[in-house]
This record gives sequence, C-alpha cells and structure tokens, in this order.
Amino acid sequence: MPWSLILLLFFSSCAKFLPFLDNKPKNLEQNVKSNSTTFTVFHFNIKELTTDKVNNPSNEQMLAVKKIISKYEYDVLSINEIQYDLPGVPTLNHKTAGENLVRFATSIGLDSSRWTPIFEPANTGSAAARNIDGNYFVEESELARKNADPINYGLFPAQYSTAGLLRLRVSEKFSINRLKWREFNPKAEPANYATADGRSLPNDMVLFDKNFNHAITKIDEKTVHFIFLHTVPSYHFGNKKSPNYVRNADQLKFLEWYTTGKTDIEVPLDRSRWPMINKKDGVVIVGDLNADVAQEGNPGGQVLKRLMRSLRPWMKNPGATNESSGFAPKPFQLSLDYILVSSNIKILDAQVIRPESNFYALGCSKSSMFKVKRNLRAKRKIVEYFDKDKKKTCYATVSQDYFDIKTASDHFPIFAKLSLD
Repeated sequence: MPWSLILLLFFSSCAKFLPFLDNKPKNLEQNVKSNSTTFTVFHFNIKELTTDKVNNPSNEQMLAVKKIISKYEYDVLSINEIQYDLPGVPTLNHKTAGENLVRFATSIGLDSSRWTPIFEPANTGSAAARNIDGNYFVEESELARKNADPINYGLFPAQYSTAGLLRLRVSEKFSINRLKWREFNPKAEPANYATADGRSLPNDMVLFDKNFNHAITKIDEKTVHFIFLHTVPSYHFGNKKSPNYVRNADQLKFLEWYTTGKTDIEVPLDRSRWPMINKKDGVVIVGDLNADVAQEGNPGGQVLKRLMRSLRPWMKNPGATNESSGFAPKPFQLSLDYILVSSNIKILDAQVIRPESNFYALGCSKSSMFKVKRNLRAKRKIVEYFDKDKKKTCYATVSQDYFDIKTASDHFPIFAKLSLD
C-alpha cells in the first residue's frame, strides 16, 4: 500500500493531525530533470523572510539572497524561516494565501512552473495575539514578546515556515505538524516546563513548533525520500524552565525513528499508519536542526551523533553554519544546519558557503572612516558595529562576499552534490 493511502486513512480518521499536501503535484511532467542519478541540494536558512520582503524587489536582504543563490545550480532548494502567507497576517492589509514560496522562486530567477513546492504553514505564531489595531506585531519589542505565541513562539501565525522546491519527479508529498508530543513520547512531561511568563505548558502540546515535510521522489526510477525540517532551537532564551532542549531532542528522535526505524525510546505510534521507509530507498535530510554535535551537554546534539551512524553528514568537519548577527569581530558561531544522506547515496561535493570576513578595524571615529571610504578598494565594504569594551560604535571593512552573506542571514548556506549508488 502506498505511503499516501496509508497516511490518508490515518489522517482522515484522526483530526489531531494535519493532512498531508496534495499527493499529485501539478505540472508533474514539467517538474522533471533528466534521468541523471546526480542531483544537488542547496539549503539556506534566510533570517525572518517575511511576505513584505518577498514582495519587495528592492529589499536589501532579498537582493543579497538572490545574489548568493544565483551563483549555484541545484535540483533541490531548502528554505527555512520563510513566512507562509495567510490573509490578514501579519496585518489586515495582507490578502494572499500560500503564495510566498512561488513568489520567492520567481524573485530569485526560477521558473516556478518547473519546480514542485513543499510548503505548509508552521505552528509558530498560531497562538500569538493581535495588537489593539487588529494587526499582529511584526517587530521585536517587550510588548511584542508578551503577545507572541507562548508555546511555539512567533509574533504572528506561520512566521517561521519550512519550504522546499524540487526539480525532480515528485510522486507524493505530505506534512506533519499536529502530532502531539506525548503521542510520540508518552514519557514527555510538558507540564513540567513553563512559558516565559511562568505558566505551565499544556500536556497536549504538539511535538513540532514548525512542521516536518516529506517528499517522495523518483530519480532514475529509484525512490528517494527528502525530509525538510527546521527544529526548535536547543536554547532557553532566558527562560530557565523552557522545554526547548528536550523538545529539540525529541523532534530529532522522531526524525531518527521516522527515517531509520528506531530511536532510544519506546514509540507507541502504529506502524500500519506510520510506515517505515524501505531500506533500499535513498534518504536525504536537510534543514536547520538547531543542535550542534560539538556541544557535549546538548541532548539534541547527542541524538544527531547517533543518527549520523546511520545517515552520513554532507561534510565530516563543516565548521560553523550559523553566526551572530552584525559585523563585530570574533562573532559567536555554531554548527546548526545539516544535509544527511543514506549510505546508498554518494557525496560528490559539499560545502558551507562561508566567505572570509577579512575584517580590518578602522577605529571608532567617523573621520577615519570617511578617509578610508574615499580610497576604498573594490570588493570591500565599510561596516559599523558596537564595541562592547569601548561602549562605542566603531567601523571596519569586510569583504564584499562576507557583507552579502551577513546581509542575507545569520546562517551560511550549505550544499551537496549527490549521486545514487
């Protein structure tokens, strides 16, 4: 029995789960590359990619994103933190529904009719409150955070959604975001944790703060499963009773169970309704998994380490894929973004697109900055940053490539050129 029929029977009989996406993508014959067994996956977590940014061709961040992505050829594009547009969100003036991914594709130069979209609203922001004017908050502030979704975060519904575009033959696609945490792990105790304002979390809260997207493709008549996932951050953000660490770990345990058939807890989900992936099939996992395997005390990182015994990372030592915002020297860095592949997929080439900053300090006076500006070499940009020791705004020059990446996001893009064995 095909995946779609099994899961359709399950989802239609259980309102607690979100039905998967349409089984048969439109324009299927257009969404097919040649019969080559080689394909490239490109992933980019683009910081807070909102409807307004997507619809503004002159937006500085979008221009930087396009400049970066257009340098590469790929068959699968994974995007994290893109808003799923809904009518009246974030303001009453917004009218579209589900168009952001297609508009984004067009804005970076893709013919969207040749790509199959994987795009559903995330849980983030679903419980956010509107302002007194009827609109949601869109900028971070103390008041905005008080009105944010207390369980999944987000200032407005579907704020940090997960998306994929595939130039491959997609046979089935579906999304999971209504699975309750305790339905996967009965030993989970959400009520032992609290929101930022001290309220206990509900025991029936969902496992995924965003969504878990699955596309089944055919590459040279071989089945390859693509999992697009952006997990909850494994960090407390100042709330010492946050569930984030254990929730991140359980989201990754679900990923492990779903793709390999096992994890380190007893999972009561019915396998007749949650079929295992055939071991002969290829598997590709891509996204910001929000756990650094180098952090020994991070429970999610330990799950990832175990998962990497079954699925190989695209690089053995990728280094940082995330960096603190801004242009200050010695930024804080983490490895958070991953491409993991099954053993029957070869890794031909792989990279973290992390250009050197070539940081050169100019001091903290505007006069010295202006002197340099007149004689600035090509492919260098003047930036400003706050020096915490001096408690001043200071200036520096950085490379053009580094400037573009930092303008686009606080994550570095990653890619892998892959081939079926």
